Amino acid sequence: MSSERFEYAEDELEVVLERLASALTQLEISQGEARKRNQQICEKSVEDGEKLLEEMDTEARSAPLQYRAQMIASVRALESRLRVLRSSYRSILSGGKQARTSGPGGSGIAGGRRPQMAGDGVREKVISGIRTLERTGDSLYRSQQVAIETEQVGTGIVEDLGTQRESLERTRNRLVNTETELDETRSVIRKMTMNMITSKITLICIIFIEIGILIAVVYWKYSKKS
Repeated sequence: MSSERFEYAEDELEVVLERLASALTQLEISQGEARKRNQQICEKSVEDGEKLLEEMDTEARSAPLQYRAQMIASVRALESRLRVLRSSYRSILSGGKQARTSGPGGSGIAGGRRPQMAGDGVREKVISGIRTLERTGDSLYRSQQVAIETEQVGTGIVEDLGTQRESLERTRNRLVNTETELDETRSVIRKMTMNMITSKITLICIIFIEIGILIAVVYWKYSKKS
């Protein structure tokens, strides 16, 4: 259906999205160097995902018309997944910055409960994002199926029209051949008519000649007797 470059980029992007989701989970619970390392993985994954999406979009838009809609739908589904994960990454970073701003010198609520509440808020955003992603994926899948069914119907109609066109061309050719044969038949009939008329005229002439001869013979006999 699609080009090898599109399929390769799609597989690579799936791997990148899985790596990004795993790094987000670790980023939320990690501290210190481990957090920095997971943050770098997330940033690199987002950057790689955007490049792969751009490559897939270019390949999809240059694909043949019968495959283009399905390929673009796949690109949009993966783009939506990357957007949700990128939003979750930014939310986790914002939550981490708020926790560091409150510091250990604040009140008990600021130093203890607020980071936990921020983490819960980020977790809820991630869960909400995943649910939104699932709904978007289902919608894109249904749209993709409708596009495939529409394409199949269109292909069937085109094939039917092609068959009907061939049938019409054969009928037209038969009509042309029939018209040619009718012209030849008319020509033959005209020739036969002319021959028949000529034969009748010849026959009439012969009859008149014979009558004339007969009259001449009778006249000669009677004139000889007298």
